[in-house]
Amino acid sequence: MSDHAIAVPVATENQSPRFLDTYALAYAFILVFLIPGLAIMSTLPFRDYTFTYVSVFAMPFLLGLLATIFTDSADSPRTLALRSAILIPLIVVTGVTVLFTGSLTVLPISALIRPGNDGWTTPAAVALLAMLAAPLVLALLGRVRRRLTWRSAVQICALVIALAIACSVGYLMLQGNNELRSFARKDLTIYVTGAVMWYLPSFGIAAGAWRSIGLV
Repeated sequence: MSDHAIAVPVATENQSPRFLDTYALAYAFILVFLIPGLAIMSTLPFRDYTFTYVSVFAMPFLLGLLATIFTDSADSPRTLALRSAILIPLIVVTGVTVLFTGSLTVLPISALIRPGNDGWTTPAAVALLAMLAAPLVLALLGRVRRRLTWRSAVQICALVIALAIACSVGYLMLQGNNELRSFARKDLTIYVTGAVMWYLPSFGIAAGAWRSIGLV
């Protein structure tokens, strides 16, 4: 292997994963689990907010965080289970906090975000999406240049799928004429765009912060 290969951080007793790498994995895994979630949601009544509907909305976040933690190191299953039990509640609370705090930043320009201003708001939104998804590209490059393991293979698959979804959402946004809204039911398209632009970055930031601290 080349001396210039990109290093991929792996959690060990003396080294915690880097922030952006964990961000990318959390973003990717949660987005991958959103796919079956959306398929189930499409069979439920529009915005009925029953226990099943809310559970289908929430479960991808839990499963994505579990997948992130269980593939980020070669520690024993018992250690990974303990790590998950401690970190996931912290990540969820922190992620929701980051989400609501971040949403406050758009309040000053909320009046400008309307259909009549699509000419500049849409490119700006796509550029923001590209910036938020960029760490996934770095994480992917780091893994394809290293020896393949079952963990890295799973991570590569998740990263590729997530990047494909993010690119598709960005492409549909640029088409205008409500192409994204016409692609699926309104609540599902709002869920997807909200996920790639807000939910996943917020939970990715929280996961990256807690994993880089090396608490467990």
